[in-house]
Amino acid sequence: MLFLAFDIGTSAIKSTLIAQSGGVVDFAEHKYPPVNGAISSTEQNPETWWSGAAHCADELFSRNPAVCAQVQAIGVSGHMLGCLPVDNNGSPLRPAMLHSDTRAVAEEAEIADAVGRETLYRRTGNTLSAQSTLCKILWLKRSEPELYAKTSRFLQSKDYLTAKLTGNIDSSDYSDAAHAELADIHRLTYMDDVLSELGIDIRKLPALHRGTDIAGHLMPGAARALHLTQGIPVIVGGGDGACANAGSGIAPGSMYCCLGTTAWLSYNEKRPVLDPYMRIFDIPSLDGADIGIFGTMQAAGRCVDWAKKLFHISSDRHFNELAALSPAGSDGLVFLPYLEGERSPIFDARARGVFFNINADHRREHFCRAVFEGVAYALRSILDVHRLSVQVTDLRVIGGGSNSALWRQILADIWGVNVWTTSVKASSVTSLGVAMAASVGVGAYKNLAEASAAITLMEKTAPIPENGQLFDKLYDTFLQLYPRVRALY
Repeated sequence: MLFLAFDIGTSAIKSTLIAQSGGVVDFAEHKYPPVNGAISSTEQNPETWWSGAAHCADELFSRNPAVCAQVQAIGVSGHMLGCLPVDNNGSPLRPAMLHSDTRAVAEEAEIADAVGRETLYRRTGNTLSAQSTLCKILWLKRSEPELYAKTSRFLQSKDYLTAKLTGNIDSSDYSDAAHAELADIHRLTYMDDVLSELGIDIRKLPALHRGTDIAGHLMPGAARALHLTQGIPVIVGGGDGACANAGSGIAPGSMYCCLGTTAWLSYNEKRPVLDPYMRIFDIPSLDGADIGIFGTMQAAGRCVDWAKKLFHISSDRHFNELAALSPAGSDGLVFLPYLEGERSPIFDARARGVFFNINADHRREHFCRAVFEGVAYALRSILDVHRLSVQVTDLRVIGGGSNSALWRQILADIWGVNVWTTSVKASSVTSLGVAMAASVGVGAYKNLAEASAAITLMEKTAPIPENGQLFDKLYDTFLQLYPRVRALY
């Protein structure tokens, strides 16, 4: 058995062929044009997701023509907190608003006044922000009322691609709905009362299912585009956070960090964990059986990409080589990595980046290393909140950032824990998660835990004690920066 997974990112779509054992058979990636808009209004043409999926399939099956008949199910993962209005035929009515889009600040304030931030957090397990789909839908209703009236469904990225595969526009999952602040995380149903109070038509939201459920079957046109046989089951799928949870293979009591364009720290519990200060949030697992407890920072690998362009650095390898020339602590240079606002633990869409304590001796390599360290400090501020509920001594790291041995050492030193890589390739963790959900959906495994049994820990990076003492002092500086500059934003 093979399972085909699509993972929709903000800069590229990835497609992975995964065996029932969890092994990656082949992988393809297709990059899109740059995201449209300023920081506060980021949009993307959803047709690029579909054309990218077809491009990936061309690449995969031209290299592996004999395996087409072995694909037993398809699953889609995608970036969360989006907002894509479609008509009755599933055609987009406008570009998709992405998770980094924060133009709905007035709607955020309106919802906070009408419903209450604490009430919404207790109901959804998620912190109200302008990035939430709830705010975006209300913004569209206020700003583009004619388009809102024409909208049949508001979809997330993975829902749109699933609809292109199956023709079913009436399908979404618990993970995307709860994180979007549309669904009650305790009951796993839409909040009819809240939506009604805000004047949002609940009929414009797709039906909710487990991510492991079957959304439909591959239509003839989509089958031709992907070089597959029509009728292959397509599961509902899930948001990238829920899929990464599954693909990391974490068991109860363990934690992981996904270090990609954005980054998060997460572990699983049977029930939501509600922080009294609303600094973390909760996302149902793909099968709805567990709750992932998340703290997410907005820009992680995004900061590295920005610094590479700023300093004319051609590759990740060169960036790592330069950063390695700087000593631990970057000779006192501290980076606040809030290039696009921040989510956990401060939830401030207006926050922006800062380099602090620059002196005339700092060179390009200091800035490179300070970016690595600044992301690690921001993640530690999330880890500190998680540590109020769980004890952490070991933490697995997945995502593209985990390929950097230097960054893993920095994380271990700043967090004070052992950092592990896993047997899953960094580029395939999220895809593996949705492929595992597909394998459960067609009965190849009983549940996600059984499907993830083959995932193992690989390389360990232990913290260096003397570095930890230095970083503790610099972390104190980091924690003081945002409160001191917040009013200036």
